[in-house]
Amino acid sequence: MNDIILDLCGGSGSWAKPYKDAGYDVRLITLPDNDIMNYNPPSEVYGILAAPPCTEFSPANETLKKGYREKGIKKNRNLDEGFILVKRCLEIIENCHCVFWALENPTGYLRQYLGKPELTFQLN
Repeated sequence: MNDIILDLCGGSGSWAKPYKDAGYDVRLITLPDNDIMNYNPPSEVYGILAAPPCTEFSPANETLKKGYREKGIKKNRNLDEGFILVKRCLEIIENCHCVFWALENPTGYLRQYLGKPELTFQLN
């Protein structure tokens, strides 16, 4: 199978592993070897899995803020920084005109900007 699946910010590549196992041409675009900020995708892309880091959008960041607060250190969310990679993933998705795409949108503050996902799943 020659269909290309892009795994953007995929880390270990585990999200795209079932596609790789099924014979798709999976391309892991993640640091340190590949940076999505200067990545130019091929012209023919079948699907995209995007998992931009969600640190700035995660409710877990609230726990960190409380820990900092207890030590007298103020820690604010940096939404501008968080959106840089989300925006780049969406740009690549838009420019590829692929058959399918998915963007990891975990429960948290990112949903306030992207809206409620059409489909959801949870790994056990």
